[in-house]
Amino acid sequence: PQRAAEAVAKAQYLAREGLAAVRRSVAALRASPLDTAALGEAIGEVMGNIRATGIATTFTIEGETCPLPIQTKTALYRAAQEGLTNVRKHASASAVQVALAYESERVVLTVSDNCTGRRGEQAEGFGLLGLRERMALLGGSLEAGDRPEGGFRLRVEVPVKERDDG
Repeated sequence: PQRAAEAVAKAQYLAREGLAAVRRSVAALRASPLDTAALGEAIGEVMGNIRATGIATTFTIEGETCPLPIQTKTALYRAAQEGLTNVRKHASASAVQVALAYESERVVLTVSDNCTGRRGEQAEGFGLLGLRERMALLGGSLEAGDRPEGGFRLRVEVPVKERDDG
């Protein structure tokens, strides 16, 4: 009975610790630098994290910034995050360029690197699939693939004006 009681106490402790870790993870996913920073600043922060890993980074903002709905800003931020995470984890790239372009009717985010590309692999991971679905919900689109000049490119675009679905 003593060992059983110790095992139950240990299981309860581990369950509490596991639940606390899950809660921290969910909170981190929900928290967004967009709560306190502009879109360009938030993306610039992610770029700084990539730069710290030794990958050369270039970030440009083109056009005149305009107010965007929070869903649009969040989608663009998450796209930059996903693209840069993929560069860091999978690409073996030495350089990455991110461009955020404000056009009259849309905003376009492009993440390009100098890796070897997919090398014929066509499978799309959950990250890109989730981004594709998020862009579609906003009336936007996602393109991801090898660049003719080498490397890989993620390009997302979302409309500036909200769609009239009614």
